[in-house]
Amino acid sequence: MRASRVVGAAVFMTLSYMKEPLAFVSDLIIPLVIFMVVQLGTGRGMESLLGILVAVAWSSGGFALARKMATYRVWRLMDMFVASPLKPIEFAVASALAHLVVIIAPATVVLAIMALTVGVGPASLPLIVISILLAWFAGTAFGLYVYGKLADPMRVSSVASLLNLLLILLPPVIYPVSILPPELQLVSALIPTVALKLVAQHLVGVPTEVPFLMPAAVTIAYAVLFTTLALRQRLTLE
Repeated sequence: MRASRVVGAAVFMTLSYMKEPLAFVSDLIIPLVIFMVVQLGTGRGMESLLGILVAVAWSSGGFALARKMATYRVWRLMDMFVASPLKPIEFAVASALAHLVVIIAPATVVLAIMALTVGVGPASLPLIVISILLAWFAGTAFGLYVYGKLADPMRVSSVASLLNLLLILLPPVIYPVSILPPELQLVSALIPTVALKLVAQHLVGVPTEVPFLMPAAVTIAYAVLFTTLALRQRLTLE
């Protein structure tokens, strides 16, 4: 795998997002409304904002990546890349890196809101960035597996929407884990997105009743599992 080919393809793919730099605004409306309700109702806005960052990173690496790669197939753009010296694994990595760039704009908005409302010190920023990268990496491995598993690109969008509901909207990712009974808090930590959020809370210092080792172990397990599945899954190029 050559870095120059991967970077070049990633830059090319990023150009399509630059035509709509504010496309992410509509995706943030509902999460930010939930944040305002949480902040006014419970005062746990920091927990909600961390959940939004995890959701954005996971969704960009997972659902959006799977949809985009399916779109490339429909547009036959993937054929153009594969006909070039770019290898399938290089194409997948380039697509993932392009989606990492997409995270920057919404993450910047959420971090600005975090600084203005609940307060976040400069020392916390590197830990927040680490949390975002962890969520992006796990989501990317998951997204590549989902894309490779579904032979029909038309099914990717509908499956991604269902998984978004099951992994982002229903679990306590954007709303606080602490509103659940202690037993359900432990159970919810078994969901990959919730585990990533709890890891982010521990890194930044936001209180939670779930001990650090549990979400950390769950996060590592899912990251290894999804990465292994993604590497073993054949990326459909035909």
